[in-house]
Amino acid sequence: MAAAGCTQEQIQVLWDLEVAADRIAGDGAATLAQWQDGRCAICGKGRELVCDHDHETGLVRGWLCSSCNAREGTNRDPDTIFARYRKRPPAAILGVEARYLNPVTGEYAVPRPRREVDWQDKWTDAASEDIGL
Repeated sequence: MAAAGCTQEQIQVLWDLEVAADRIAGDGAATLAQWQDGRCAICGKGRELVCDHDHETGLVRGWLCSSCNAREGTNRDPDTIFARYRKRPPAAILGVEARYLNPVTGEYAVPRPRREVDWQDKWTDAASEDIGL
């Protein structure tokens, strides 16, 4: 039975990656690349991959296809394959801590301070005030 938000195929890919982590040793990016074997850490498909990183910490999480990378960045639902990836990315599984290097600027990502969002304030606007929302 598949977990909510995951297909059986996605669960198998995640399990295969978890098992493979025990067999590979090395340094950061090389370890991730070798472990993922040219496959996206979310969908498992062999496509052109991009280096995904956490914008708050500046640390690399893993390699994703461009489709999953775009979807991961916009999908914030808590019970999805994307949330599971953010909670336990390949870098965390392997114990790899590598700062993201921007290929365009040649600069390392700098950690951003965590922002607290006031959701009540987000839903207040001039249009809703007049109709009692």
